[in-house]
Amino acid sequence: MIYKIIFILFFAVMCTSLFLSCDSINNPEKDSFLLEQDFSFETIDSDISLLKAGGMDIEGMDGIFSIGWNEIFRPFNNGSEVMGTAFAMAFGEEAGTIAHFRRLGINMGSVYINYASNQVELHKHSNDRKGVVYSLFKKPFGRSDNVLEFIPNENYEFEVTGSSLFSAATFTLTSPEALIDITSHNHADEIDPEQDLTLTWEGGKLNDKVGIRLMAHFRGKDGKKGPGGKGGPTGPPPRSPMKTVIFVILDTNTGEYTFTADQVQQLLKNDGTQHIVAGISQMDFQEVEHEGKILHTVMRNGNSVKLKAK
Repeated sequence: MIYKIIFILFFAVMCTSLFLSCDSINNPEKDSFLLEQDFSFETIDSDISLLKAGGMDIEGMDGIFSIGWNEIFRPFNNGSEVMGTAFAMAFGEEAGTIAHFRRLGINMGSVYINYASNQVELHKHSNDRKGVVYSLFKKPFGRSDNVLEFIPNENYEFEVTGSSLFSAATFTLTSPEALIDITSHNHADEIDPEQDLTLTWEGGKLNDKVGIRLMAHFRGKDGKKGPGGKGGPTGPPPRSPMKTVIFVILDTNTGEYTFTADQVQQLLKNDGTQHIVAGISQMDFQEVEHEGKILHTVMRNGNSVKLKAK
């Protein structure tokens, strides 16, 4: 069975980012550190929403520990570099103030990821209204000084030093034999919007769910990115989120999926919209118990390409 979901949170996060960026420009004295913290919480909230769409039960859990490479909510990369990402959070008793933060994140001390004789520390982000979360990225949607390499079939251990609210613990995730790799298209390939768009890929785990995203990528007439592309006002006016991103979940890793020509044309409907981004992502969910708390771990990986309409 295929669950088709139009995924709108990405659009909302981008709009929030644009608003906060404009606010920072208009108020140059405003603390940029606080803005970065807000971005970090919004970014992780979008990740949690994606995990929920992929089948994670976020209602009854007490925490999430996530590792991924080339994920669906990160900038696609024109080179060969593999981008590792990670975040961790445990929920307290107080109600949260973000859509998918049902409760505030709590202090867990320090959080590390250990693998193959390497140790990487996650950045701690704190907010009075949202609690504490941990992320590999010091700044959201950017590159990290802490490099998380991909090694096939490797154990990646979360090490939590603990606090008065969360005792010390370790949780281990195992990487897949191979990362998702889109084989049907390369970056900057041209597509015919009058034809169905078939994506094929290799890698990942055979029996795990796969998320497939098709997203409009706007550019203005001067070549600068506009709305939907994390840019300024030079692009076309923003459209309904329902027409900006199509998100599909497959129950198993089929290695192939086809979007209809009508779907492709809908994404390219606005004048000046010539590019779309196609992304494939896989999520391997596990559940662990720690002192009566139900924690979820997830190993994610993905691949994206930007395509140009003829």
